[in-house]
Amino acid sequence: MLDPKRIVKGVLIFAAAIFTMIYMYHQVIGTKKATLETVNALAITLENSISSTGYIIRDEKVLDTEGAGTVFAVVSDGEKVSGGKTVANIYLNAADAGSKARIDEIDEQLDILKSSIVDQEYFSADMVKLEDDKNEILNSMIHNKAENNYSDCIAQKTSLLISMNKLSTVKSGVSFDAKIEQLRAEKNALSAMPGSTYTRVFAPASGYYYGICDGYEDIFTVESLDKLTIDSFDKMINAQPDEELLTGTAGKIVTKSRWYLMCELKKSESVALSAGNNYSVEFPYSSNITAKMKLDRILSETDKDRVVLIFTTDSMPESFDYTRTQKIKIVSESYSGLKIPKAAMRMLPDGTKGVYVLVGETVHFRRAEDIYQFDDSYIIRHESNTEKQEKATEQTANAALTEESDPENNDTKTYRYLALYDSVIVSGKDLYDGKRIN
Repeated sequence: MLDPKRIVKGVLIFAAAIFTMIYMYHQVIGTKKATLETVNALAITLENSISSTGYIIRDEKVLDTEGAGTVFAVVSDGEKVSGGKTVANIYLNAADAGSKARIDEIDEQLDILKSSIVDQEYFSADMVKLEDDKNEILNSMIHNKAENNYSDCIAQKTSLLISMNKLSTVKSGVSFDAKIEQLRAEKNALSAMPGSTYTRVFAPASGYYYGICDGYEDIFTVESLDKLTIDSFDKMINAQPDEELLTGTAGKIVTKSRWYLMCELKKSESVALSAGNNYSVEFPYSSNITAKMKLDRILSETDKDRVVLIFTTDSMPESFDYTRTQKIKIVSESYSGLKIPKAAMRMLPDGTKGVYVLVGETVHFRRAEDIYQFDDSYIIRHESNTEKQEKATEQTANAALTEESDPENNDTKTYRYLALYDSVIVSGKDLYDGKRIN
């Protein structure tokens, strides 16, 4: 008869053997990939912004017309000119002004038609390509209109006309040569008329010419910023434009590249901002152009729950619209790095923070420094190429020590930093650096 004690002992030994085999399988052979949840470390930029209304101030010198007449600029808006250069002509006679206006119109039409000329060998061109080009411009204009970027819509008008003209020429085989000759003849006839009567307007100093005044040039001045208060700010933004500046000038010269931006915020909104720091300011009205500006001053008064901010910069972004009053967005905080789930963050016994990643069938530990958290995610600092090179040099120097270190002693092990597109393990048990996964 079998001894019950021997049976129980045998069962226990068998169970212990099975447990040992399972434990060794998971620890030495690995964990099934199906039990691991992974996500790729992707780049992310998160910005906190504050919306307001901005008021632009520049060092402006108004150009008087010195009498009635029709003004025609001879330089482009925003063009840099030297002191004493002719920037505009004032035509005293209505007929002369009409002739000048027509000549300018002809020149514009000639430029468009000349750009629309198609070479003879191009008549066999792929019309699908031309249609695509036209549609691309048209779609861009529709998008800009939806985003209220009307200045971009206007700027693309010429490109659309040229594209449509080229398509028309290829389809019909009829060129614009006859129209070009007709316009040239009209221009020559106008130019041959008796000399026009006009006076020249010269730039009083070097700077940037703009053909239109908005009537606030004598109100929003750089000098007014020196003694600005919240009350004087309110007075400035509620002032009416000077009618004489709207109609009786030949434009203005902006004498310096430095310009200023004023805006009003609630005190609670301004807590995230500090005078002396640089911030990105976005201008939705100017095709969402972003300018890096220094917060020069914050005007605050104890009896008011709002503040006035004064930004400044020397940067003059290309195609920027300097409309006096426009909506702005101030980026108070910006975080860029790699996004990972909070559940993926681990900490080693020595206090090193990081994540486990899966490389092929092997688990590796990667250092990760969180710089911001939101929802269920962290933003991890992403090293620049220079920092990576420095870390790589350091790791190469310590490679021998790393390879010889005890795998169980994390104090002597050097770990790489998390990199873009690394496969981060979100969930998994009994993970360690070097573990095999099957």
